[in-house]
Parts: sequence; structure tokens; C-alpha cells
Amino acid sequence: MSAIYVNDPANGESVSLSELGRRYGISPACLSRRYHRGDRGQKLIGQVSREELARAKAAEYREKLERQQRLIEANSAALMQPFKHIASVSKMVGGSQHV
Repeated sequence: MSAIYVNDPANGESVSLSELGRRYGISPACLSRRYHRGDRGQKLIGQVSREELARAKAAEYREKLERQQRLIEANSAALMQPFKHIASVSKMVGGSQHV
């Protein structure tokens, strides 16, 4: 695997992600994830606020739960309907005769 080179946001010098990590105290794995996510420049080396990260994760979790709840409601809504429509459909196709 060949090294990935980027420009150091502080001075524009072209350095590897490993070297950039040493300069800013960020692990190469973290820089690699950020780089492949599309982060460049200051965003590549910026510090992440733990509080901001926790808020983002909580919001993502709430959205997931809301989506699941809407799915459950949508799936059970059809089951809550009265069965009258089934009888009317069977009459349309001649199902009123029982064997």
C-alpha cells in the first residue's frame, strides 16, 4: 500500500498522512478515515469536540428510533383495519358460495 500525500494546512508542504499525524498528534488511522471521507485542509486535522460528537450520535440514534417507530406503525396500520373489505372483495369474485 503506497503512502497518501496531502498538503499541510499550516504551511502547504506536501507530507504523508503519517507525518501529518505526527505533527498534529492524530493517529494515521484517524487521518486515513477522514481523508477517505473527503476531509481536506483544516477539516482533516481539526479537533473534534466530544460534546458535539455525542450530540450528533444522540440525534442519529433518535432519528433511527423514529424511523423504526414509523415503520412499525405503517406495518401494523393495515392489520388494524376491519375485515369488512375482505368480505366485499370475495363477493366481487363470486366467493359468497361456501362449500
